[in-house]
Amino acid sequence: MSLSTCLVCGGQYNRSALPGLLECGLCGFTTADLFLGPKELASLYTERYFKGEEYRDYVAERNAIEKQFKARLRRLLRFVSDPASKHLFEIGSAYGFFLSVAKNVFRSVAGIDISEDAAKYARDVLDLPVRTADFLDVNDLRSVDILCLWDTIEHLQSPHLYIEKAADLMRPGGTIAITTGDIGSVLARIRGAKWRQIHPPTHLHYFSRNTLTKLLDSKGFTIQHCGYEGMYRTLDMIAYIVLTIKNDRPAVYRLLKKSGLLRFSVYLNLYDILFCVAKRR
Repeated sequence: MSLSTCLVCGGQYNRSALPGLLECGLCGFTTADLFLGPKELASLYTERYFKGEEYRDYVAERNAIEKQFKARLRRLLRFVSDPASKHLFEIGSAYGFFLSVAKNVFRSVAGIDISEDAAKYARDVLDLPVRTADFLDVNDLRSVDILCLWDTIEHLQSPHLYIEKAADLMRPGGTIAITTGDIGSVLARIRGAKWRQIHPPTHLHYFSRNTLTKLLDSKGFTIQHCGYEGMYRTLDMIAYIVLTIKNDRPAVYRLLKKSGLLRFSVYLNLYDILFCVAKRR
Protein backbone atom coordinates (compact mmCIF):
# COMPACT_ATOMS: atom_id res chain seq x y z
CA MET A 1 0.00 0.00 0.00
CA SER A 2 1.16 3.53 -0.74
CA LEU A 3 0.58 6.68 1.26
CA SER A 4 -2.39 7.34 -1.00
CA THR A 5 -4.15 4.19 0.23
CA CYS A 6 -5.54 3.77 3.75
CA LEU A 7 -3.91 0.85 5.59
CA VAL A 8 -7.12 0.26 7.57
CA CYS A 9 -9.82 0.15 4.87
CA GLY A 10 -8.07 0.71 1.51
CA GLY A 11 -9.73 4.08 0.96
CA GLN A 12 -8.01 7.16 -0.39
CA TYR A 13 -6.25 9.70 1.80
CA ASN A 14 -7.06 13.38 1.70
CA ARG A 15 -5.27 16.25 3.38
CA SER A 16 -6.20 16.46 7.06
CA ALA A 17 -7.18 19.69 8.75
CA LEU A 18 -4.17 18.94 10.98
CA PRO A 19 -0.89 20.12 9.39
CA GLY A 20 1.33 17.38 7.95
CA LEU A 21 -1.29 14.65 8.30
CA LEU A 22 -3.53 12.71 5.90
CA GLU A 23 -7.02 11.43 6.64
CA CYS A 24 -8.89 8.59 4.96
CA GLY A 25 -12.05 9.78 3.25
CA LEU A 26 -13.85 6.52 4.11
CA CYS A 27 -12.93 5.52 7.67
CA GLY A 28 -11.19 8.63 8.98
CA PHE A 29 -7.88 6.93 9.80
CA THR A 30 -5.16 9.57 10.18
CA THR A 31 -1.49 9.19 9.28
CA ALA A 32 1.60 11.33 8.85
CA ASP A 33 2.39 12.36 5.28
CA LEU A 34 5.82 10.74 5.17
CA PHE A 35 7.49 7.39 4.66
CA LEU A 36 10.50 6.21 6.68
CA GLY A 37 12.66 3.27 5.71
CA PRO A 38 14.04 0.78 8.27
CA LYS A 39 17.35 2.62 8.73
CA GLU A 40 15.59 5.96 9.16
CA LEU A 41 13.26 4.47 11.76
CA ALA A 42 16.11 2.83 13.69
CA SER A 43 18.03 6.11 13.73
CA LEU A 44 15.18 7.73 15.67
CA TYR A 45 15.37 5.32 18.60
CA THR A 46 18.93 5.64 19.81
CA GLU A 47 19.89 6.31 23.42
CA ARG A 48 19.15 10.01 22.78
CA TYR A 49 15.46 9.26 22.26
CA PHE A 50 15.18 7.67 25.70
CA LYS A 51 17.46 10.19 27.39
CA GLY A 52 16.72 13.76 26.42
CA GLU A 53 14.67 13.79 23.22
CA GLU A 54 11.42 12.04 24.20
CA TYR A 55 12.05 11.27 27.87
CA ARG A 56 14.19 13.00 30.45
CA ASP A 57 15.74 9.64 31.37
CA TYR A 58 13.72 6.48 30.67
CA VAL A 59 15.85 4.24 32.90
CA ALA A 60 15.71 6.74 35.77
CA GLU A 61 11.90 6.60 35.46
CA ARG A 62 11.90 2.82 35.94
CA ASN A 63 9.91 2.78 39.19
CA ALA A 64 7.06 4.86 37.75
CA ILE A 65 7.11 2.97 34.44
CA GLU A 66 6.99 -0.41 36.15
CA LYS A 67 4.15 0.85 38.35
CA GLN A 68 2.29 1.65 35.15
CA PHE A 69 3.08 -1.75 33.66
CA LYS A 70 1.89 -3.56 36.78
CA ALA A 71 -1.47 -1.82 36.43
CA ARG A 72 -1.53 -2.67 32.73
CA LEU A 73 -0.70 -6.29 33.47
CA ARG A 74 -3.57 -6.53 35.95
CA ARG A 75 -5.96 -5.28 33.27
CA LEU A 76 -4.57 -7.70 30.69
CA LEU A 77 -4.96 -10.68 33.03
CA ARG A 78 -8.73 -10.12 33.16
CA PHE A 79 -8.80 -11.47 29.61
CA VAL A 80 -6.25 -14.31 29.96
CA SER A 81 -7.04 -17.67 31.50
CA ASP A 82 -4.29 -19.83 33.03
CA PRO A 83 -1.45 -17.34 32.31
CA ALA A 84 1.16 -19.69 33.79
CA SER A 85 0.71 -21.91 30.72
CA LYS A 86 0.97 -19.07 28.16
CA HIS A 87 3.82 -17.65 26.07
CA LEU A 88 3.86 -13.84 25.90
CA PHE A 89 5.68 -11.78 23.29
CA GLU A 90 6.08 -8.00 23.23
CA ILE A 91 6.76 -5.90 20.13
CA GLY A 92 8.53 -2.68 21.06
CA SER A 93 9.72 -3.94 24.42
CA ALA A 94 12.26 -1.11 24.84
CA TYR A 95 14.28 -1.58 28.04
CA GLY A 96 12.24 -4.58 29.12
CA PHE A 97 10.34 -3.05 32.04
CA PHE A 98 7.00 -4.68 31.13
CA LEU A 99 8.61 -8.07 30.58
CA SER A 100 10.36 -7.68 33.92
CA VAL A 101 7.06 -7.35 35.81
CA ALA A 102 5.36 -10.05 33.69
CA LYS A 103 8.03 -12.77 33.64
CA ASN A 104 6.86 -14.55 36.78
CA VAL A 105 3.23 -14.60 35.66
CA PHE A 106 3.56 -16.38 32.31
CA ARG A 107 5.22 -19.60 31.20
CA SER A 108 7.66 -17.53 29.15
CA VAL A 109 8.16 -13.96 28.00
CA ALA A 110 10.22 -12.52 25.16
CA GLY A 111 10.43 -9.30 23.23
CA ILE A 112 11.83 -7.42 20.29
CA ASP A 113 12.83 -3.81 19.63
CA ILE A 114 14.67 -1.94 16.89
CA SER A 115 16.57 0.11 19.48
CA GLU A 116 19.93 -1.54 20.09
CA ASP A 117 20.54 0.45 23.29
CA ALA A 118 17.17 -0.51 24.77
CA ALA A 119 17.32 -4.17 23.82
CA LYS A 120 20.89 -4.50 25.09
CA TYR A 121 19.84 -3.12 28.48
CA ALA A 122 16.98 -5.62 28.65
CA ARG A 123 19.35 -8.48 27.85
CA ASP A 124 22.40 -7.48 29.87
CA VAL A 125 20.87 -5.79 32.91
CA LEU A 126 17.49 -7.50 33.27
CA ASP A 127 18.51 -10.85 31.77
CA LEU A 128 15.50 -10.90 29.45
CA PRO A 129 15.23 -12.57 26.00
CA VAL A 130 14.90 -9.37 23.96
CA ARG A 131 16.41 -9.24 20.49
CA THR A 132 17.33 -6.23 18.39
CA ALA A 133 15.40 -6.58 15.13
CA ASP A 134 12.28 -5.63 13.25
CA PHE A 135 9.42 -8.02 13.98
CA LEU A 136 8.60 -8.21 10.26
CA ASP A 137 12.11 -9.48 9.47
CA VAL A 138 12.12 -12.33 11.99
CA ASN A 139 11.08 -15.76 10.73
CA ASP A 140 11.99 -18.10 13.60
CA LEU A 141 9.39 -17.12 16.18
CA ARG A 142 7.32 -19.92 17.66
CA SER A 143 3.59 -19.65 18.18
CA VAL A 144 2.65 -17.15 20.88
CA ASP A 145 -0.44 -17.01 23.08
CA ILE A 146 -0.34 -13.31 24.00
CA LEU A 147 1.18 -10.50 21.96
CA CYS A 148 1.48 -6.96 23.32
CA LEU A 149 2.15 -3.65 21.61
CA TRP A 150 2.30 -1.08 24.39
CA ASP A 151 2.44 2.46 22.98
CA THR A 152 4.10 1.01 19.89
CA ILE A 153 1.66 0.73 16.99
CA GLU A 154 1.80 4.47 16.32
CA HIS A 155 5.56 4.23 15.75
CA LEU A 156 5.42 1.52 13.06
CA GLN A 157 5.65 2.36 9.38
CA SER A 158 3.29 -0.47 8.39
CA PRO A 159 1.24 -1.43 11.46
CA HIS A 160 -1.24 -3.46 9.42
CA LEU A 161 1.55 -5.87 8.47
CA TYR A 162 2.52 -6.34 12.12
CA ILE A 163 -1.06 -7.21 13.06
CA GLU A 164 -1.26 -9.58 10.10
CA LYS A 165 1.95 -11.35 11.13
CA ALA A 166 0.78 -11.47 14.74
CA ALA A 167 -2.36 -13.25 13.60
CA ASP A 168 -0.25 -15.78 11.70
CA LEU A 169 1.73 -16.57 14.86
CA MET A 170 -1.35 -17.22 16.95
CA ARG A 171 -3.70 -20.11 17.31
CA PRO A 172 -7.43 -19.35 17.63
CA GLY A 173 -8.06 -17.91 21.08
CA GLY A 174 -4.72 -16.07 21.22
CA THR A 175 -4.76 -12.58 22.71
CA ILE A 176 -3.43 -9.31 21.32
CA ALA A 177 -3.27 -6.22 23.54
CA ILE A 178 -2.59 -2.71 22.27
CA THR A 179 -2.35 0.76 23.76
CA THR A 180 -2.20 3.90 21.64
CA GLY A 181 -3.51 7.44 21.53
CA ASP A 182 -7.11 8.04 20.43
CA ILE A 183 -7.32 10.85 17.91
CA GLY A 184 -11.10 10.63 18.16
CA SER A 185 -11.08 11.41 21.90
CA VAL A 186 -12.59 14.60 23.28
CA LEU A 187 -9.18 15.92 24.34
CA ALA A 188 -7.61 15.24 20.93
CA ARG A 189 -10.44 17.05 19.17
CA ILE A 190 -10.18 20.03 21.52
CA ARG A 191 -6.39 20.27 21.27
CA GLY A 192 -6.23 19.72 17.52
CA ALA A 193 -2.69 20.11 16.18
CA LYS A 194 -1.47 20.77 19.74
CA TRP A 195 -2.55 17.36 21.04
CA ARG A 196 0.49 15.92 22.76
CA GLN A 197 0.37 12.65 20.77
CA ILE A 198 0.92 14.38 17.41
CA HIS A 199 4.64 14.48 16.79
CA PRO A 200 5.88 12.83 13.61
CA PRO A 201 8.26 11.33 12.70
CA THR A 202 8.21 9.20 15.86
CA HIS A 203 4.41 9.01 15.87
CA LEU A 204 3.42 8.10 12.33
CA HIS A 205 -0.17 6.87 12.77
CA TYR A 206 -3.16 8.14 14.74
CA PHE A 207 -5.88 5.62 15.47
CA SER A 208 -9.34 6.13 16.89
CA ARG A 209 -11.40 3.50 18.66
CA ASN A 210 -13.21 2.87 15.38
CA THR A 211 -10.16 2.56 13.12
CA LEU A 212 -8.17 0.40 15.55
CA THR A 213 -11.03 -2.04 16.05
CA LYS A 214 -11.66 -2.06 12.29
CA LEU A 215 -8.02 -2.94 11.59
CA LEU A 216 -7.99 -5.73 14.18
CA ASP A 217 -11.25 -7.17 12.87
CA SER A 218 -9.95 -7.18 9.30
CA LYS A 219 -6.90 -9.24 10.38
CA GLY A 220 -8.88 -11.95 12.18
CA PHE A 221 -9.34 -10.58 15.70
CA THR A 222 -12.52 -10.13 17.70
CA ILE A 223 -12.55 -7.21 20.11
CA GLN A 224 -13.03 -8.11 23.78
CA HIS A 225 -12.42 -4.72 25.28
CA CYS A 226 -11.54 -1.24 24.06
CA GLY A 227 -11.50 1.45 26.73
CA TYR A 228 -9.22 4.11 28.18
CA GLU A 229 -6.35 3.95 30.60
CA GLY A 230 -4.41 6.49 32.58
CA MET A 231 -0.67 6.72 33.10
CA TYR A 232 1.68 6.94 36.06
CA ARG A 233 4.26 9.64 35.48
CA THR A 234 6.74 11.43 37.71
CA LEU A 235 6.30 15.16 38.02
CA ASP A 236 9.92 15.35 36.91
CA MET A 237 9.12 13.76 33.57
CA ILE A 238 5.98 15.83 33.07
CA ALA A 239 7.85 19.05 33.81
CA TYR A 240 10.74 18.07 31.54
CA ILE A 241 8.43 17.38 28.59
CA VAL A 242 6.28 20.48 29.09
CA LEU A 243 9.03 22.95 29.92
CA THR A 244 12.10 21.66 28.10
CA ILE A 245 10.80 19.77 25.06
CA LYS A 246 7.52 21.57 24.33
CA ASN A 247 8.26 25.14 25.45
CA ASP A 248 12.08 25.40 25.42
CA ARG A 249 12.30 26.67 28.98
CA PRO A 250 15.00 24.45 30.53
CA ALA A 251 15.93 27.06 33.14
CA VAL A 252 12.44 26.88 34.65
CA TYR A 253 12.64 23.08 34.67
CA ARG A 254 16.03 23.15 36.42
CA LEU A 255 14.70 25.56 39.03
CA LEU A 256 11.73 23.30 39.79
CA LYS A 257 13.97 20.25 39.97
CA LYS A 258 16.26 21.94 42.50
CA SER A 259 13.23 22.75 44.64
CA GLY A 260 12.49 19.06 45.18
CA LEU A 261 8.89 19.45 44.03
CA LEU A 262 9.32 17.04 41.14
CA ARG A 263 10.21 13.89 43.07
CA PHE A 264 6.63 12.61 43.31
CA SER A 265 4.65 10.55 40.79
CA VAL A 266 1.01 11.01 39.84
CA TYR A 267 -1.69 9.06 38.00
CA LEU A 268 -3.46 10.88 35.17
CA ASN A 269 -6.27 9.66 32.95
CA LEU A 270 -7.08 12.15 30.21
CA TYR A 271 -9.25 9.59 28.38
CA ASP A 272 -7.22 9.80 25.19
CA ILE A 273 -5.15 6.59 25.50
CA LEU A 274 -6.88 3.45 24.23
CA PHE A 275 -6.42 0.04 25.84
CA CYS A 276 -7.67 -2.64 23.46
CA VAL A 277 -7.72 -6.42 23.86
CA ALA A 278 -8.78 -8.79 21.09
CA LYS A 279 -8.92 -12.55 20.53
CA ARG A 280 -7.69 -14.42 17.47
CA ARG A 281 -10.63 -16.03 15.68
